[in-house]
Amino acid sequence: MRNKKHLKKDYRPIPDINITALVDVVLVLLIVFMIAAPMLKSTVDVAVPQAATAKPTDEEGITITIKQDGTILIDDTKVDESSFDIAFNQIYSANSNEPVFLKAAGEVSYATVLTVIDALREEGVTDLGLVADPAQSRTGRRK
Repeated sequence: MRNKKHLKKDYRPIPDINITALVDVVLVLLIVFMIAAPMLKSTVDVAVPQAATAKPTDEEGITITIKQDGTILIDDTKVDESSFDIAFNQIYSANSNEPVFLKAAGEVSYATVLTVIDALREEGVTDLGLVADPAQSRTGRRK
């Protein structure tokens, strides 16, 4: 019996922490967030008018939104109409190569939309797109 006691090794706890599994989990989470982050762009729900020639776009750029009540948003940030040009200039000067998309509710007055377009042109915007929903055919399917 004495021989069996000598064959047993005395196991002591290892003072080092094994972080291999933790690093694996963190790297997987990092990859998941890197893939999912571009898809999580928040959007403002605005009922834009329909157009027969409207095409969906995957381009990224600066989005200007005009809500029904006249509220103006630059990429989900509320901006006062009187300081719109200053706020837009601060954003656009850093991203001058990006396109600008104007998204206005159908009930917004023509004068308000023209005022915003005029301010954008004064800031030097040359790549301006108007956002519209594709028109539906009479059968209910999109053209």
